[in-house]
Amino acid sequence: MAYDLYVGPANWRDGPRDHVGSVEVDELPAFSRLIKRGDVDFVERLSNLFDDQAFDLGEIERALDALLPLLHASLHPDERTLLHKLIAMLSFASRRQQGLHGICD
Repeated sequence: MAYDLYVGPANWRDGPRDHVGSVEVDELPAFSRLIKRGDVDFVERLSNLFDDQAFDLGEIERALDALLPLLHASLHPDERTLLHKLIAMLSFASRRQQGLHGICD
């Protein structure tokens, strides 16, 4: 089961959106380790792969502010891979100035 992430308008049904990545159930252990590293609401919300989520620009910027410093941390390899994936998706949404939407399937 994949949790797909899209970047698009605030109401994701209102216009075209770009698929920017997927999160798989087997990545949950890496999510758990990232959650323990600090108060990152974005990671906690995204780790619930069974609920659709929507993140506005403010939430995207706060998530980047919280995750970017972790690039300097000593991380488990799968944790670092997940961190890079999350930063890439958030950066794309930030650059586009559009929301990020997690859609469970």
